[in-house]
Amino acid sequence: MKILNFSIILSAIVVIISCGSEDASKGDLTRRGYRLEKHISTNGPKPVPGEYAYFHIVMRHGDSVLNSSYGSDQIPRIKIPTEEEYTKETPIIIDALALMSEGDSATLFFPTDSLDDIPPAFAHIKLIEYDLNFLEIKTDEEFKEEMQAVLKEREEQIAEAQAIRPEIVEKAAQALAAYNAGNLPNLQKTDSGLEYVIHDEGTGDLPAPGDMVSVHYYGTFMDGKRFDDSYEMGEPYTFPLGQQRAIAGWDVGIALLNEGATASFFIPPALGYGEAGYMDIPGNTPLYFRVQLMSIN
Repeated sequence: MKILNFSIILSAIVVIISCGSEDASKGDLTRRGYRLEKHISTNGPKPVPGEYAYFHIVMRHGDSVLNSSYGSDQIPRIKIPTEEEYTKETPIIIDALALMSEGDSATLFFPTDSLDDIPPAFAHIKLIEYDLNFLEIKTDEEFKEEMQAVLKEREEQIAEAQAIRPEIVEKAAQALAAYNAGNLPNLQKTDSGLEYVIHDEGTGDLPAPGDMVSVHYYGTFMDGKRFDDSYEMGEPYTFPLGQQRAIAGWDVGIALLNEGATASFFIPPALGYGEAGYMDIPGNTPLYFRVQLMSIN
């Protein structure tokens, strides 16, 4: 399973553009002529080429939020290019960050008529605003050290997930066999048609709509044939709950679980991939998942 991550925001602003013509009366102009209005200015040091800027960003049109890095499992970061590396494809967000310091917040105003080719999704939008919160600057050496630590943690997570996978496979097979035999204890059913059993209640909070949830899962057809699992990949699936970034059965089922809980979901086609199916999953196919809600953000 995959979801959209923050690279979507960056890819949306890596565009071939003509020069802007914004009025600087309410803020600074970036090197390509777009208005940057600062809300908080610390007057601290600005990032230099070769350093990495860490930031949060909200991409919006008026009061309508198009995307946001808040709640993501990764903080966006981008390297400030040298003059030799700078091209017209360089993200306009870099122009704004180059004028900011740690602790600054600002809004970058981007008129869509600056695009040489307006994507259909933006055809009705005249102005996009990027709200930026500049978190910190890291040197290239600090960034490399961070990446080494992240890689080590990732390797440990993969090893841990793969080590417990045989136990998960066995427990999933036992629960599915009991369900198919009609004798699975504590089976419950929601009004929407999801059947589920909570094996371990967990000790954390319940997630709320919009929360970023990370879920380990093992998925099979009703005959026990595996079609996907996160344990083999070594990484849980992270998505915003209730935002249709997962199948409906997951949005319904995960909302019932406390953080740390494990459960079995028996998902009818209407709450799964429907009549169309998905990749190797045929249409009108009921599915089984053993899941564990790892974290809520």
